[in-house]
Amino acid sequence: MNQVSEHIKQGNHAGVETMATVASAAFGAVERLAALSLGMVRRMLEQHESDSRRLLAARDPQTLFSLQASAILEDSKQVMQYSQRAIEISSQSRNEISRALGNGLSAPK
Repeated sequence: MNQVSEHIKQGNHAGVETMATVASAAFGAVERLAALSLGMVRRMLEQHESDSRRLLAARDPQTLFSLQASAILEDSKQVMQYSQRAIEISSQSRNEISRALGNGLSAPK
């Protein structure tokens, strides 16, 4: 009987540790994604302010269209970089959680 309760106790302890690891990985991912998003918004606002000033200074349609095209290209690059980084963060977090769950499933027997 004592041996059974010790196994249950060890299993419960391993489960709690696993869930703490999973929660930590999930919160870490949320923090990194939030920081990434805030940084992206800050850079985009700064870039749009700069682009707006140049667009207002344009003296002819050709310059205006060229500046607009340049701004769209830069926005596209930033969005692509953001997406790639978000995918990296998600993948890293998925791997951390998978490892934690895999280790938790192989708890003491």
